[in-house]
Amino acid sequence: MSMGVRMLAQGWLILDLTGSPFWVGVAAGIGGVGLVIFGAVGGTIVDRFDKKMVLCVLYVFGATVISTIGFLVIYDRIVLWHILLGAFFQGIVMAAQQPAVNSIAHQLVGSNRLLNAMAARLLAMNISRIIGSVIAGYLIYRFGIGSSYVFASSCSIVGLGFLYFVKVESRVLGSTNESFWFSTKQGIKYIFARKNIRELLLLSLIMEAFGFSHLIILPVVAKDVLFVDAMGLGILSAASGVGATVSTLLVAFLGDFKYKSLLLVTTAIFSGVGLVLFAFSNWFILSTILVAWVGGSLMAYDVTMGTLIQLSSKEEMRGRVLGVYGLTFGFTPVGGFFMGWISSLFSAPIAIATGGIIVMAYMVRVTRYLVKL
Repeated sequence: MSMGVRMLAQGWLILDLTGSPFWVGVAAGIGGVGLVIFGAVGGTIVDRFDKKMVLCVLYVFGATVISTIGFLVIYDRIVLWHILLGAFFQGIVMAAQQPAVNSIAHQLVGSNRLLNAMAARLLAMNISRIIGSVIAGYLIYRFGIGSSYVFASSCSIVGLGFLYFVKVESRVLGSTNESFWFSTKQGIKYIFARKNIRELLLLSLIMEAFGFSHLIILPVVAKDVLFVDAMGLGILSAASGVGATVSTLLVAFLGDFKYKSLLLVTTAIFSGVGLVLFAFSNWFILSTILVAWVGGSLMAYDVTMGTLIQLSSKEEMRGRVLGVYGLTFGFTPVGGFFMGWISSLFSAPIAIATGGIIVMAYMVRVTRYLVKL
């Protein structure tokens, strides 16, 4: 909920300050740079330190960054560079947070129930995203953007309370006799030596850069294409969450589904088609339906990808592989920079449609291999 609210508030705040989709993309891109730079390092941290403690530190740091931005907005001291610096710090947080959460999920349930567990975890995330989107839209509309940042920060702190009840064995898999950088290097060598992991990571990079990045440009679509206010933006984001919730429920019901690679390919293709259709809708109701389609397809893909990545990795390397997998998430905001740039040159629909076409074109290249995975 914290992440979803922050993304919506950040895009709306930048549009209010600059009126430019380009800077919405730049802020997202800077966050992606932070994630990309520290992605592999984040995975090594997860392998070498207690995962639960790593998450505690990250939640507190992330909440501090978000609340600082919020109070700068409330007291009318905010300038663009504050937002850009905050986005960079949030990227660093994500670099270790994602591999830590995914590693704990695998540790709790094991390989046979992993697809179901990943779906259940993302289901919870999407339910909170629906609620958070509506709350964020209302807070911005009623009390201003600063209030939504304070709410996002509060969500991170509440998350610490739930984390306390997660009983997981403190298990450090990385050798503490190795240097930190040597461990990171070994993880990268392990990935490059395995074609199946390489192909999955490349697909993840494409999907993050040209699929998930549409979420970053959503405030531009709401304001400049559909001509709705912050409540309309909240409804669009919530609709995406509804689609994602339905799809993760369906994947969760599949249990230990045998044809995971076929599911991955199908959902990736559906995502590309949905993006192109959404791009050229200028009717709010239709756009709400289509963004739910896109959200559902992308989340079913995400669940399956996260599962296949973990099942393809040795236990002692899982954190480092997940760190590099998390690094690909940095290409969502980098793709957001691309979307913002294209939007400023042409329009937001052209930017989103281009992303969808790139996704479909890439799937033509890799579908045959991935189905056999």
